[in-house]
Amino acid sequence: MSQLIVKGVSKTFGEGESLVHALSSIDLLIEKGEFLAIMGASGSGKTTLLNCISTIDKPTSGDIFFENFDIIHAKENQLADYRANNISYIFQSYNLVETLTVFENIVLPLQIQGKSVRKYQTKINDILEKLSIQNLKRKFPNQLSGGQRQRVATARALIDDSKLLIADEPTGALDSANSESLMTLLQEVNKVFGITILLVTHDPVAAKYSSRMVLLSDGKITDDIERKGLSNEAYLQEIYNRTR
Repeated sequence: MSQLIVKGVSKTFGEGESLVHALSSIDLLIEKGEFLAIMGASGSGKTTLLNCISTIDKPTSGDIFFENFDIIHAKENQLADYRANNISYIFQSYNLVETLTVFENIVLPLQIQGKSVRKYQTKINDILEKLSIQNLKRKFPNQLSGGQRQRVATARALIDDSKLLIADEPTGALDSANSESLMTLLQEVNKVFGITILLVTHDPVAAKYSSRMVLLSDGKITDDIERKGLSNEAYLQEIYNRTR
């Protein structure tokens, strides 16, 4: 059974003549361990869809299930537990706490949830090593480059056993070199840790690192492309062919 099921989801804003259909009858099945890129121009509905999945917003109609958990009909305390136990985020602006060291930023989600940092030490070291930031542990965010800050934000997102990693335009504040580095990192994280990734982007170059891409236009899914063993560049060409 699919890990995430989006069934008949619609979202409207406003009313009367100002009514806007942000999403229209979206059906989407996402398997565990998929790296899904949600592409579309500004106003296509991609961020609205992400907000509905992450419970930031609620659909006007339709159903969303994550591992049989009914997101739409859950109570607020159940949604809070769902977010805390299943979802991590990577933000365009990093959202690091400037007064905390790199290590303190990374373990912050564990402390918020009342988990023992000591019990996670092996995983912390493994993530630091895989993201090549072991030597940055005692530095503060203002001492890091943009690429390093994004790696720290990625480490923080991976630390607390979340099953779903949501990245909303994570390359938006990065130059092309750091964007490529981050996306290569996310592709590797997906393979090594097996975490499901939902990437929202308008950039085909970022989407080429995914295992699957869905294209939104005017609140509807207009295309659905799977990598099927293609190299990054061949997959990018396929995305270009479908989106131009």
